[in-house]
Amino acid sequence: MNLLKKWLFRLLLFVVFIAALVGASDNSTEVPLTFLDYQTPVWPISWWMLAAFVTGVLFGTLLNTWSNTKLRLSAKNANKQVEKSAKELDKSRAQSLPPVTEQN
Repeated sequence: MNLLKKWLFRLLLFVVFIAALVGASDNSTEVPLTFLDYQTPVWPISWWMLAAFVTGVLFGTLLNTWSNTKLRLSAKNANKQVEKSAKELDKSRAQSLPPVTEQN
């Protein structure tokens, strides 16, 4: 099953790569982008699209890492609290039980 998944993933990557090549060849018109008064260098549209994609992936990865780190720290603190509560409960149970005596 893992082998099938691996090959399907590779096939999907190949299809995406071919689609990107076709898209890049169709979008080879060179354009500058203008932000207020700043004008960027002249690049093909495909390069601008690639730059936007890479920026989005990096930004998404950064946000995901930050979110996961917060969640892991929260889970770690919750586990510590559970362990502390379990120890207190065991201690309380041990104190409330009467001493065990043997009866013959």
